[in-house]
Amino acid sequence: MNTHKVVLPNAVMLGEVTRMLEEGHSVVIMTKGSSMSPFIRGERDSVELIKQQNVAVGDIVLCQLTPGHYVLHRVHAMKDDKVLLKGDGNLDATERCTLADVCGTAIAIIRGNCRRIDCTSPGFKRRSRRWVSAPRLVRRYALGIYRRIKIL
Repeated sequence: MNTHKVVLPNAVMLGEVTRMLEEGHSVVIMTKGSSMSPFIRGERDSVELIKQQNVAVGDIVLCQLTPGHYVLHRVHAMKDDKVLLKGDGNLDATERCTLADVCGTAIAIIRGNCRRIDCTSPGFKRRSRRWVSAPRLVRRYALGIYRRIKIL
């Protein structure tokens, strides 16, 4: 049996993912990029998303920043309906959106189609908080080492 990999533009694929999440389905998508390193490695890890009523600081969310432009980043801060996003692998860059722009929340990271990591577990949340609150210099050097040897 032949299998083919189909690559769709993010705007098309993630638009459909958003529709499925709105209908109440859970969706697993393959990630791209390094903005969520060291927790999520693009091209290797997938994330399982659901549509949740409540979004909290520390959640990993899929947001549509502008029509057709999506990011999968962590909620860094919230005030009223305003959300500040930041990738774990980004030292300074942030994005802003509203709660209405949040398409889904990651409930699990799937490492290379085998190991499932529960994003809602106390242990994962503790490790995430430790990483996010680490001094910028510590994260900078840790990310530099990680990107060179990809040990995590």
